[in-house]
Amino acid sequence: LSSVPTSARHVLTRLMREIPSLRILALRAVGPPGCNPEVTFGGPRVRGGNSDNDDKGDDAIAEQQSPPSTKVKRSGGDDEDVSYSPPPKEPTPTSRLLRSLRESNLPKRPYVGPGRPNANDVDIAHPWIMAVYPPREPENNAPLMGTTNKDENDAGDEVEFLAIENSNCAVECMQQFIDALVESGRAGDSRMGVHFFREWVAAAIGPESAASAKRGGEAGRSKKRQKRIRAANEALPLGSMSLHNFAAGSVRTFSSMERANVGCCLGTLDVTGVHGLTDSILTNVVCSGSFPRLRRLSVKNCRKLTGKGIASLAKLTKLCALDVGGCFNVHPDDVVSLVRSHPSTKRGRLTEIYASGLGWTDVAMEELVDATGGHLRGLGIGFSPYISGPGLILTLSRLESTLDRLAVPFCPGMDDAAASALGKKLPNLAILDIRGCGKVYTLSGMMGARADSASAGHLLVLARYSGISNNSLEETMRLYDGLACILDGGGSGEGIRR
Repeated sequence: LSSVPTSARHVLTRLMREIPSLRILALRAVGPPGCNPEVTFGGPRVRGGNSDNDDKGDDAIAEQQSPPSTKVKRSGGDDEDVSYSPPPKEPTPTSRLLRSLRESNLPKRPYVGPGRPNANDVDIAHPWIMAVYPPREPENNAPLMGTTNKDENDAGDEVEFLAIENSNCAVECMQQFIDALVESGRAGDSRMGVHFFREWVAAAIGPESAASAKRGGEAGRSKKRQKRIRAANEALPLGSMSLHNFAAGSVRTFSSMERANVGCCLGTLDVTGVHGLTDSILTNVVCSGSFPRLRRLSVKNCRKLTGKGIASLAKLTKLCALDVGGCFNVHPDDVVSLVRSHPSTKRGRLTEIYASGLGWTDVAMEELVDATGGHLRGLGIGFSPYISGPGLILTLSRLESTLDRLAVPFCPGMDDAAASALGKKLPNLAILDIRGCGKVYTLSGMMGARADSASAGHLLVLARYSGISNNSLEETMRLYDGLACILDGGGSGEGIRR
């Protein structure tokens, strides 16, 4: 701007400031309730079809003919006929813009998702699809700093921030679109269909790879052919997708993802709060072989799921992290049975289990730890009034060399004595969630026990609603280094170490 005249510089600066953020643009792109994003990504529909724009008299819609649809019928009590349209012959203007955005060299920036998170979202694993950038060294346990006060347009490599795991600008734009739909209350099966998910695949791996990638899990294909397809898809980059709180999601949503071949490149999926997710959908769609590359899956608060659906997750052979917290029709025995039978357990890959709110007991917790074979790095068993302090100490001491993330919020058995003992037993612990543990009044005992261990690093504690006061925390921090503790409602994403 140095070469621009002063008067013009002020005008130009004002115009630059008026450029809305990506999140605002995504909200605007949602449009009025009558608009159909499938037209945005799939092209106009023929008059008389299923488009929401049929009654608007738009001549452009009548001029273009939509290809015939194919129908797929699934078995199961809640499934139905689902229609899919083939891809458009030519990419839509929106598709061309997204594909250009994918090739851009814009630096990775902090992702700004929906508004203020609920208290239930503030834990050590969520937002599920986020990762820390720049990537940390394994031994660096320091908490995430600079994400709350740093401007989203001024993020540098010297400061850590959260961004969508394995993303690019096009994937981020489409995730903003999903978040905008959910936040505006206009999300539905008719608004995110097969064309939208096809465009997501093109954004994640590129249009050429998307066109050549084969879809696995289809009926009629031999096991040898499906194995070749999976091997070919292994070279494709992995992406992350969040349908967090997409309450309207149903069989159409997941079948559209399957039809669009999202599974060829989907490594992380967050369907937290998708109340339409049932055992049938989980078994017949997600775990049918169409999503063979899933590493991390959150079905948190999907309350129609039962032990039958959880058992089908054994078919996701590459699973490394699972969150089933808040699924109150799932019992601890169901989780233990899954862990025992899962192929990833035998290979030492299933290292994160978050299952708060299922009614854990000392016996069930011991069975879970035994089933993991000592490979567990992240564990969440909160909202469990039947877990005792001695049970925590005795069982978790078996994970002394591996456990670095522990969530025991709202567990009355967690007290000062248990915290001090765990400080000694778990020297590698980096993240601790003790929200709602009203019997924990100080962290001095825990930090004192950690000070005696040469391997203990930095510790981040989420302690909202606990018995720890500001004065108690200040005293502990005067005595010991390497502690960060959050007593207020913040901390969303602070515990993520991915």
